[in-house]
Amino acid sequence: MGIPELAEQQYVKTRRRIHSIAKLIGRLREVLVEPIAKNDNLWLAAGEKGFSTPAIAKYNGLEIGFNPELLCVEVTDESGRFGSVTVIGKSMQELALEVLEVLKNDFNVTPAIDAAEFDAARKIEIDPKDAQEFLQQFAWFTNALNAFHKTIGLSDGVKTQVCLWPHHFDNAFKWFSGRKIDESDEFMGVGVSNGDDMYELPYVYMTIYPELRKMNTLDIPESAHLHDSGWQGLLLTYEAITEKSSAEEQTELVNNFLTKGFAAIKRGFSKR
Repeated sequence: MGIPELAEQQYVKTRRRIHSIAKLIGRLREVLVEPIAKNDNLWLAAGEKGFSTPAIAKYNGLEIGFNPELLCVEVTDESGRFGSVTVIGKSMQELALEVLEVLKNDFNVTPAIDAAEFDAARKIEIDPKDAQEFLQQFAWFTNALNAFHKTIGLSDGVKTQVCLWPHHFDNAFKWFSGRKIDESDEFMGVGVSNGDDMYELPYVYMTIYPELRKMNTLDIPESAHLHDSGWQGLLLTYEAITEKSSAEEQTELVNNFLTKGFAAIKRGFSKR
């Protein structure tokens, strides 16, 4: 199965509402987890059924996630306890209050956040069909990124795990070459954005840091283009992917972008 045909206006509304829920769940993890490294308590885990916090060992393997199929925030732990809060028709502040109540009453967990941090005015309205389309593209891109991540060997630089960052709502990992450039680590970010103010629909990207002085020598994968506004790297848009008519062609295009783009940037690093 390929990625769905997304109606941009409706997709953007759905994505923004689900993004707000991701920010709530990310905020909960931020206060419940002591970071062992920079930003280690800020990310979530993406999967085929949605996204959630990784299991929080301090609280009996507590997981807090969003299920787009059922349109609810779900809470569970290793003892089998389960709680669920529907999101439809509630403001983010009301949703936060209900989730905090479930955590306190059913799991004896009291995150140090105030529901007043969240918007009290706008109600969450998500059409189930639109949620399904969001989940379909989300799972499709997640699987493609995870598959590519597994192809990078342990002897080939250093890669981080794949993380869903709730602030920007992108699923990504970093690959470090092991070199320092002007006292900064040389790395590339490889990921998929669900869309943002720059590109409203999903896109696959690779970022370069520190920036290369010359980008015109890079081998550009099919249908991709260079990006140098705000960040430097390569980008493959949703529109470019859906120009391919079959699921197989779409998958091949994304895999080609990831494989050839990764190799091109590595060569660019070696030629600084």
